[in-house]
Amino acid sequence: MFSKNGFAANDVIRAVASTADPSASNVCHRLLLPLARADEERGSRLLETLRAYYACGASVAKTAERLFLHRNSVRYRLDRVRALLGADIDHPEVAAAVLVAFSVSEAAVSAGVKHEAQRAK
Repeated sequence: MFSKNGFAANDVIRAVASTADPSASNVCHRLLLPLARADEERGSRLLETLRAYYACGASVAKTAERLFLHRNSVRYRLDRVRALLGADIDHPEVAAAVLVAFSVSEAAVSAGVKHEAQRAK
């Protein structure tokens, strides 16, 4: 929670993500694409690592604990993420953009699943 009114940051991000237009979805997809490709080609699990890193408050130690990895393995993966994105993932604007991209991608997948279910009926 970040307010007395009970709003959580993820609630705000999900609300924005659920209304993203195709252009915004495309931008978010392109942001995460280098990581998705690396994961697909090498099984590197960079997207999972970055999600966990942000969920753990950008703590390498907590991320390592959550993913059952050594801290150096997490650092290596995060260095790969930085290199592939060409960005400082610890900068607040970059972190916000990546978190929104994650949520928009999830919303797009959910919408696709719902759309497929409706077509099947």
